Amino acid sequence: MDKMLSLSKRRGFVFQSSEIYGGLGSTWDYGPLGVELKRNVKDAWWRSV
Repeated sequence: MDKMLSLSKRRGFVFQSSEIYGGLGSTWDYGPLGVELKRNVKDAWWRSV
């Protein structure tokens, strides 16, 4: 799991909120690629229903 998280952070899929806003360290934000991935998964799910 650590390797997956590290890759996701390096590639810009997710960022810790504390790195961006100086807030809580246990929350995460989607980066630009993470937003697109989330949208694609949601769209695929809706098409299959």
